[in-house]
Amino acid sequence: MSLEFSYKREILRKILHLSTCIFALMLLYFGKKICIPVFLSLAIIFFALDFLRLKNKYIQRLYNIFFGIVTKHYEERQLTSASYVFLSLIIVAIVFEVRIASAALLIMSLSDPIASLIGRAYGKFYIFDKTLEGSIAFFIVSVMILLSFDFSSDTILSVAVLCTLIELFSNKIHIDDNLSVPIAASILLFIF
Repeated sequence: MSLEFSYKREILRKILHLSTCIFALMLLYFGKKICIPVFLSLAIIFFALDFLRLKNKYIQRLYNIFFGIVTKHYEERQLTSASYVFLSLIIVAIVFEVRIASAALLIMSLSDPIASLIGRAYGKFYIFDKTLEGSIAFFIVSVMILLSFDFSSDTILSVAVLCTLIELFSNKIHIDDNLSVPIAASILLFIF
């Protein structure tokens, strides 16, 4: 029963995570000039609320009413993964050109949650605390995203493999993959 609830909670988390692809699509459609002020405003608001949640019991109770079901246990005493989504959104959108930033943000928004759902549902072979099946899903989704941006074959394979490895080792290096994956993807796309 608790495993089923946990999977339901994970599905809700991943639906929220998947919805962040709207930011990459906004960036592609509207460009930096319009999106960066919007992204920056949203990030400041979200960081402020997340920080206040940690410091104020009333705000924490209010937060738990709306988001308690999707908050992981370790996030109760630190910034949520969503804060790292907004941080990477700002960094990547400001530093990199639109095509690179959008591709990297889509990898974060799509590859990661799909990998998690596949890994939890079908994973049998574990590598550290992740599954081989989830990592394969991450790689395939990343390749599909990069193909849609018409990068070269070498770039697609190199970036997809390296981002898959970064996601696989993210818990070992203690950097939230919502920050490490899009920044690494952007740097690698820029280099290649």
